[in-house]
Amino acid sequence: MSNATQSQPWLETLLQVLAQRDGHSAAQWIRARDWRWPTSRSEAWRLTDLRCLTQLDPTRLHTQTAPPPWPEAPAPSDQPSGQRLSLQLDSRGHWLSPQGEIPPWPPGLMPLPTGDITRGQVAQTVVSSGPLPLGAQLNGATPGPSLGLQVSGPDPIHLELAIQVEQPQAWLAPHLLLVLQPGAQFCLSWYVAATAQAAVLPMVEARLGHGAQLEEAAMAWGCPGATFLASSFLTQSPRTVYRRTNVTWGWGLSRDEPFIRQSQGRAETHLHGLAVARGQSLLDTHSTVYFDGPEGQLRQRHQALADDRGHSVFNGRVVVPRVAQETDASQLSRNLLLSTRARIDTKPQLEIVADNVQCAHGATVSCLQDDELFYLQSRGIGREQASRLLQRGFCEEILQRLPRAALAWPSLRSLLEIPTPDQP
Repeated sequence: MSNATQSQPWLETLLQVLAQRDGHSAAQWIRARDWRWPTSRSEAWRLTDLRCLTQLDPTRLHTQTAPPPWPEAPAPSDQPSGQRLSLQLDSRGHWLSPQGEIPPWPPGLMPLPTGDITRGQVAQTVVSSGPLPLGAQLNGATPGPSLGLQVSGPDPIHLELAIQVEQPQAWLAPHLLLVLQPGAQFCLSWYVAATAQAAVLPMVEARLGHGAQLEEAAMAWGCPGATFLASSFLTQSPRTVYRRTNVTWGWGLSRDEPFIRQSQGRAETHLHGLAVARGQSLLDTHSTVYFDGPEGQLRQRHQALADDRGHSVFNGRVVVPRVAQETDASQLSRNLLLSTRARIDTKPQLEIVADNVQCAHGATVSCLQDDELFYLQSRGIGREQASRLLQRGFCEEILQRLPRAALAWPSLRSLLEIPTPDQP
């Protein structure tokens, strides 16, 4: 863990640099100066090594991006029903179409005026007490790109957002605010890739009106010197459904922190995550779900694969106060450990005060079974390929929940790559 005393000067230099960027207010800078760097004394941070982030030089930071490798459009039979819009982030902080143009907004999707977008407003409502996570604080201190959208109407709308970083010392903090009107249906897909030493800190805030449905899919692929600090904050009204699937791999440091609050109960939340930690990756997931009313539902499944010196951390917190009677919540953490030098830390966590609930959690850590490998080898498959097939089968349980179009991204295909069969 980076020593807090050594990291504080780095943080102060970073904040000074960010404060000098256009659009950064003096009030934000004053608040940011009071921050304190996370230390190992905090239970939430004792396993997170932030040295990958602090190796960036604050005086050299920039916002350069590259055009992402958009996959070919799926066949008409594979395309989901409803409107579809694709946007990529450019170096000026603009969300443009893959052709570099400002796209026409489909019916039911309306950009919010800049004056109506306040970073952290939904986040403070969801968290209610205590500081926001580090990624959200850094996002709020960065005068980065912000996009606000209002979604209305019964027809589903699909939005794809892509960020590609190829130059070292990039610092990107995109912010997305979603306001779903009652009965709206929206599907959001994120694709983030970094092939150089950089930091990407996206933050999503969303409010779901009565009966709205939001599906979010996030794919984050990085290199050993890159940092990914993602945070999302979501409030659910009654009869809403929120489904989130995130896949993370390759980063030197990744920390994903979703916070969900069912404001009056009677809502559904589905969280599915996959972390593939190879090399010396540290992939960290901390989720929190609050139930503020009765008859809420949660289905959470997090899977991690750790190889080489990879390290996966999962902490899933579920808060069920007395007002949340008849809550139905389940958590499952499944982990595959492939190396004696790899590490898995998992902590499903239920905090229950209500006395009429159905809640369960569980965690497993295992390795590849010899009998499974033997079964495949007995059918002419080499041991290495058999191992990869079993690993892919483990990952597929989460990947099959991604939108079909997401599977066409090149980096995701490389994650699923299987060697050709052994030649006799």
